[in-house]
Amino acid sequence: MLLAFAACSGTNNEGYALKGNIKDAANLQVVLEQTNFDRTSLAIGKVACDANGNFKIEQKEAWKEGLYKMSIGAKKLYFMLDGKEKTIDIKGDLATIEKMEMEIKGSASFTAYAAIIKEMLVGGPQKTPEDAKKMVNKGTTPLMRAFLGLQLYGNNPTAFMAELEQLGKDLTAATPGSKYTTDYNALIAQVKTQAAQQQAGELIKVGEMAPDISLPGPDGKTHSLAGLKGKIVLLDFWASWCGPCRKANPEVVEIYKKYKAKGFEVFSVSLDGADPRRVPAEQMEQMKSDGKTKWIAAIKQDQLIWENHVSDLQHWGSAPAATYGVSSIPKTFLIGRDGKIVAINPRTNLEQELLKVL
Repeated sequence: MLLAFAACSGTNNEGYALKGNIKDAANLQVVLEQTNFDRTSLAIGKVACDANGNFKIEQKEAWKEGLYKMSIGAKKLYFMLDGKEKTIDIKGDLATIEKMEMEIKGSASFTAYAAIIKEMLVGGPQKTPEDAKKMVNKGTTPLMRAFLGLQLYGNNPTAFMAELEQLGKDLTAATPGSKYTTDYNALIAQVKTQAAQQQAGELIKVGEMAPDISLPGPDGKTHSLAGLKGKIVLLDFWASWCGPCRKANPEVVEIYKKYKAKGFEVFSVSLDGADPRRVPAEQMEQMKSDGKTKWIAAIKQDQLIWENHVSDLQHWGSAPAATYGVSSIPKTFLIGRDGKIVAINPRTNLEQELLKVL
């Protein structure tokens, strides 16, 4: 444990310190910890702000390169240090401190990391793999880039496995044997194993030919998945009653509009209707009719403008769902121009996966 002590007022101590002035933080407790990739943490110091929001946490040991968490009341702020700091001075407002809106003195790494996080918060989610990679590469140290990689690639690590592994190699070269290096590489290895296990459990696997689906659309016209060979196709299992499906639809529409001219299509299979295994025969036709009405209304409401909408109106009794091993929705499969599966469930990273095969 680091030997640490805290004080509210300045001293002539020649050690190392984190001090600051936080507006509206009068009398709130400030807690400083060094945190790790395995979610363990090391206590550094604890102090109460004075009536003007001033605080100072001092320690005799030099700062270590790492990720730090500072709690001010209920607010939490993460930042990175490179171990070259002596006294770090911050000034900000309690209401906006989590957005990194503050003045920072005494740490190049803290300043750089804060600027990157502010840019991420202002710009919103990274839209393409290139956007994410550019943001990660703005990190000024291998450790900072590794942490940014976990943040930006973490929603779909399998799509960025090569990048994540390279970040681990860079971190190993910079700080071999450190806890950060060991924990990071262990985490990536675990993610890789889980991805392999998930892939092994899929009925339809990446690299296999996509089984054909040939069913009528809302107007009775038959649409065939095999008829789209030569295009890149998102096979999308959804339903009007599926909240997560409806929530994801706007992004699919946006990507469809953006890449349709380059050969991207969507083939939507609805699980509306009634399951013949669970619904009495005398109620089937009426429930299928009701399901069709809701299906058509959802297509119109969500502005699903592509042509290929199909359904056998048998709910979880859907034949295509059984063929593809669909047990929950939304469930998607990205199919390459040759008719082979190239990605399974590319929802949060659809555009990234699409760009790989366009």
